[in-house]
Amino acid sequence: MKERLFKPLHWIMLILISLDFIDTSYRITYGYFSGQGVQPPVGDFNVQLSTLDFIVSIVFQLAIAYTIYMLYSMKKSGGYYLVGLNILFVIYGFVLGPFSTVPAGEVIPLLAGFMVFYICLLYTSDAADERSSVDLGGRRI
Repeated sequence: MKERLFKPLHWIMLILISLDFIDTSYRITYGYFSGQGVQPPVGDFNVQLSTLDFIVSIVFQLAIAYTIYMLYSMKKSGGYYLVGLNILFVIYGFVLGPFSTVPAGEVIPLLAGFMVFYICLLYTSDAADERSSVDLGGRRI
């Protein structure tokens, strides 16, 4: 039963991450080259990217593409790299980048939703090493 539940969950997470990657890449590229800025999927704000912000975003997107490949290859570290890259990008965005002008109240709900999604990802990537179960509270399920 455990093995039957793991595979669909892993593939659902992988598909959702891939769709998010495609959507984010499109938003960044279109927003930068059109000059209209990047409109996140949730929220009423628009972020204008400088050339440096665009280059940093593309580098992060390429690294995220590699982590998706790692997850596809069932490597546990892919989930940790993906979460780490997203945290680094958020830090860059708020400290040096384009999010410094956006009110925190508009961004925090968006970030909280993504963090819940990434925590679920870590559980499925943890199970990727075991290929059958996940560690929840000290017991394997």
